[in-house]
Formats: sequence, C-alpha cells, structure tokens
Amino acid sequence: METLNIEILPRARADAEFIRAFKAARAGKKTTPKEGVYFISLEAVRALLSAKRMALLHSIREHQPKSINALTKIAGRDFKNVYADVMLLKRYGLVQMSATAGKLGREISVPYRAIHIHSLV
Repeated sequence: METLNIEILPRARADAEFIRAFKAARAGKKTTPKEGVYFISLEAVRALLSAKRMALLHSIREHQPKSINALTKIAGRDFKNVYADVMLLKRYGLVQMSATAGKLGREISVPYRAIHIHSLV
C-alpha cells in the first residue's frame, strides 16, 4: 500500500460502525475490515503524529536503520523514548519491524509513501 488513510469520524458514526460490525460478527457473518486508521478527533491524530514521531518516520524512511538502537543514534534521542514511539507507531501500522532479528536487531521500515488525513466530521 502506498498511502495510509487516517480518517476522523464523528463519534456517533464511529459508534454506529462499531455496533454494526459487532452485531455482524456475533451473528457469524463474515465482515471485511476497512483499511486505514480511525480517530474521533483531530487532537487524537495530532497526539499520534507528534513532531518527534514524524521526525522518526522521516529518519526511518531516509536512513533505513537496522535496529531501534541505530535509530536512537540517528535521531539523537533517548532509547527508552524512541522505543516507546516506535512501538506506538507499529501498533497503528505506521512502521513495520522485520520478523527475525539480525546481528543488530530488527530492521524498521515505513510501509507508506504518504499519509492522508480525512475529516468526515
């Protein structure tokens, strides 16, 4: 996938979509998850995509670090904070880590060329 879509949904719509998917799953119906990341406020998106995390994403794309330790040196930041940021970005699908560890650790990559933020509020 070339572009990650982040959508900001009104709370009522997000709740309605969750309830619909929950009921379908409970009834045994097959559901297809939507691609992307969803939030209910711009503030939540801003919290995820802070300036330091955006700088990490840029550093990962530019330098292709072979480990979090290498990324900390590139970023000039503390290992604990970089590790926490990378794990958060990984949870939201903004970064990927290799399945197996090499000599230096697990390679980190950004699977997207662009991030689009759409507000449906």
